[in-house]
Amino acid sequence: MMFIDVVSNPTAGIEFNSFQKGNNYLNRIRRFILAKKIGKMKTSDIQAQSQISIFQDIDFTETIHSLKHNGIYQNLNLPEPIIQEIRDLALTNTCHEPNNPQFSFNVSEKEEVMRQTGKLLVRGIYNKTIVSCPAIKKLETDSTLLAIAATYLNAEPIHQDTQLWWSFAVESTLYERRQEAQRFYQATNNPRSLTFYFYLTDVDLCSNPHVCVLESHRKKKLASRFLYKDHSLREISQYYGYPNITSICGKAGFGFVEDGRCFRKKSSPSSSDRLTLELKFTAKPRSI
Repeated sequence: MMFIDVVSNPTAGIEFNSFQKGNNYLNRIRRFILAKKIGKMKTSDIQAQSQISIFQDIDFTETIHSLKHNGIYQNLNLPEPIIQEIRDLALTNTCHEPNNPQFSFNVSEKEEVMRQTGKLLVRGIYNKTIVSCPAIKKLETDSTLLAIAATYLNAEPIHQDTQLWWSFAVESTLYERRQEAQRFYQATNNPRSLTFYFYLTDVDLCSNPHVCVLESHRKKKLASRFLYKDHSLREISQYYGYPNITSICGKAGFGFVEDGRCFRKKSSPSSSDRLTLELKFTAKPRSI
């Protein structure tokens, strides 16, 4: 079957022949980004700041290669203090229904709220004030994440959005779950968009793990380049193969970064609620 490769080559002209070379390039990118942000700071200060990252064991070469080839990289892990700070924030503040910020509730009172109102709560989203906490802001400006985004997008990355949200376990019929399992979609056709995800709770196959279709950011039917529509499991498996449909599970703190053009599946947890942090970056527009 014919496919169209729609991925750009953001690292053209750059060869990562070793782990050391990749890390050297990572540090140069870090310093460039920080210099742009802090202006006239002394070079020595910039170099010192560029090393401040909570992600110290990232194989930069592997990260970029995996993003380019598969559309996703899965080895980002938050330290326990960051996990605890964000999770405590979520448990002590109210969230709200999507598109209905007036209907807010505390997660600990979710069952009682559903009983009293008759509403089925599927998702809970936190407002911008809550996601402006120091721990999340630290991630938004982390030099390693910015360097990954800058290299893959081949441009200065611009932070576009942050979301902290719950997916709640809901009761559903076998038919409803089969219907959910059939719906695959893509968030964007923009080749200059990258999203980092972090689980703040343990996520297994019963917790609505993120499902990504590997290589689907660069292999698409012509219609999928222009039309936003759900695709069935049969369509996806026939085109990409079952082995490329990947469920991403992990302990609290597990993170991954994904090209927004990848197909993914939406579904609801069956037994355990899931708390997820999402950081989205886009490429700074080029000057005309």
